[in-house]
Amino acid sequence: MTLGRLQRLNEELEELRYCSEQGIPILIEGKRDEEALQELGIHGEFIKVSGSSSNLSEIADSVARSSSMVIILTDFDRKGNQLANRLRREIESLGCYPNLQIRKRIMGMTRKYIKDIQSLPKYIQRLEMEISPYPFQYNSIY
Repeated sequence: MTLGRLQRLNEELEELRYCSEQGIPILIEGKRDEEALQELGIHGEFIKVSGSSSNLSEIADSVARSSSMVIILTDFDRKGNQLANRLRREIESLGCYPNLQIRKRIMGMTRKYIKDIQSLPKYIQRLEMEISPYPFQYNSIY
């Protein structure tokens, strides 16, 4: 069970990595989310929506002018869900495609265990430890 969840989660992260390498911007809530994604090897254009001096309409407008598609990757709590829905509506109204599928699939696999993007690296480490709790160590007899 754990191995399957880890594999599916890694597939989603690989898709996210690929999309970011293609220049698709990723809307996240804050700096810690960006750091967590970078720790997972995902680099690209991150747009932080919480704590920004711009409102959601301005953020959506800026994204829609620069890209025909954007990935929304807000947290999995009530606030994150509300934010994702507001962003989706704003972005769609401007003729841009908001991808929520990666978020939905990651949320579906992790919602019992974590509630935010910044917790993803530790959650993945925990799954890896459940699969292989003893890291391989080479012990020489010489």
